[in-house]
Parts: sequence; structure tokens; C-alpha cells
Amino acid sequence: MRFFDLFLRRAGVDRAAALSRRRGTSRLTVICPRDELGALRKQIYLDFSAAGLAVSQVQIDQGQDPGMASACITVNCPPELRAELMSQARRLSANPVVRHVHFGAQAALA
Repeated sequence: MRFFDLFLRRAGVDRAAALSRRRGTSRLTVICPRDELGALRKQIYLDFSAAGLAVSQVQIDQGQDPGMASACITVNCPPELRAELMSQARRLSANPVVRHVHFGAQAALA
């Protein structure tokens, strides 16, 4: 392992950065009414944190409908927690204020 670390240092690669890149990241786009977004966002942080998933970024976009908003949530999800991420996505879909949950960077309002 020391030899490999030496190789990485000489190649100009930060070992910590290389290890963090191995962790998976996923994106969820959640569409809901604009006035419900604050409470939903707080709940997402709490639920994901309790499940061992780290929300690294949330981007809020205005939907085509003025009363709707979409939140693109970037989650650090190691492969062993992928099933938990899917479970959290199903929970979000079941929430009555959520209109749509989509994996990926964007979701079209339907």
C-alpha cells in the first residue's frame, strides 16, 4: 500500500480525492408546489441523514407552472447504500405534496 501511495503522490493524484471519487453520487429531481418546498427540503435532509446518505447539493429551479418548483438533489451514495437511496426515493414519491420524483439531472413537468 505504501508503494501505491508513493506512486499516486508522484503522479500528482491526491489519495483522498481519488477515494472520494469512488463513492457514488446520484441525483434526484423532486417536483412539488413552491410553498411546500421548504418543509419538504428539511424533511429530505433529515430522512437522508438518518439513512446514512449525505446530501451534498440542492438546486432549486422554477418550474413552467409558477406554483411549482423542482429541487435537484445530489446525494453521496456509496454502492452499499444504493438500496436505501431507492427506499428514500419511494418514500418521497409517496409523500402527498410531491408530484414527481425522477432520477437524473432534469425532469419535465407533466
